[in-house]
Amino acid sequence: MPEKAHWKEIILFGGAIMGSVVGAGFASGQEVMQFFTHLGFIGSIGAGLVGMLLLAWISMTILEDGRTQQFEDANDIFTYYCGQRIGLFFKWFVPTLMLLAFSIMISAAAATIHEHFGLHPALGRFFMAVLPLITVLTGLKRLARIVGSIAPFFISVTMIISLTSIARHSGGIVDSARVLQSLHVPSAYSHWFVSGIMYASFLMVGFMPFAAGIGKQAKNRIDTRLGGMFAGIFFLAGAMILSTGLLVIIGDVYNKQIPSLAMASASIPPIAPFFALLMLTGIYTASTSMLWTAVNRIEGNDHTLKYRFAALFLTILAFFGGHLQFATMVGIVYPAVGYLGLILMAGMLYRRFFSAVGGTKTNLSS
Repeated sequence: MPEKAHWKEIILFGGAIMGSVVGAGFASGQEVMQFFTHLGFIGSIGAGLVGMLLLAWISMTILEDGRTQQFEDANDIFTYYCGQRIGLFFKWFVPTLMLLAFSIMISAAAATIHEHFGLHPALGRFFMAVLPLITVLTGLKRLARIVGSIAPFFISVTMIISLTSIARHSGGIVDSARVLQSLHVPSAYSHWFVSGIMYASFLMVGFMPFAAGIGKQAKNRIDTRLGGMFAGIFFLAGAMILSTGLLVIIGDVYNKQIPSLAMASASIPPIAPFFALLMLTGIYTASTSMLWTAVNRIEGNDHTLKYRFAALFLTILAFFGGHLQFATMVGIVYPAVGYLGLILMAGMLYRRFFSAVGGTKTNLSS
């Protein structure tokens, strides 16, 4: 009998993965501008399609391996792909990285609250620490449902604003090649193919344990496959549309800290405050998965007192870390992430296509 697709679960699985990678980088538009927009229209589409195919495959694979392997500790996904020695490094490095990234999200929320609403940064830091903490304390199953419900809505609104920008400045696509030559647009990689690969590689590092954890709840293979496809296709479609929306007015947004908000202000001025609030929800969804990944390294059972104490302690650490400058923290934490993702991707490819035991259940609990 063919497997039955559970569409609500598929959307939630895909949405949870998207929520874990939206963050301040995508929400602000900086990430998209540096990986895609600077390449021009054709280059950004090419990079986006490469990233889409790769992210869909990565998401499908991790969800499915989470379902079949039923890891007692979600961080065992690293030793499953990379072996005991390299996997052990990732089992500790990635949760630590996620804690630092959670601090970055807190810092980004403080900057957004201060710059766009004129409120004290401490207010943004407080709420972006407390709300993810409360969500993480509810446990992984409920966390996945909350995050998975918010992210697709946020990306959909971003796509609508971007499409409005494209419609109102359609001539900007033709002029963009000339305009880009005269500007110094921030760029991560200069070649479209490399940029697409590195974007998927950059994203996968952070969501692997989280995706393995929610994949464990999947009922069958078709749910993990369609959930992974939904995550990769919808997220990168949003990135490509956002990139084009920025491209048509690149001369006005290339030097902005939050180009997506500048785009919203230029295209639909009344919606800019609402979009700023949505940006905060995007930061929140990523923050919750980052905090959960860090807590899960200490205690995998979300019903224990140890889990709750770990969540509280790590939130306090991240809160104080969030007092550092947003740009400074990004420069310290992010540069090597994409290259580390290539190591994980190589491990995934080997496990999936070359390992003789790729289809068997392996006990890797630490």
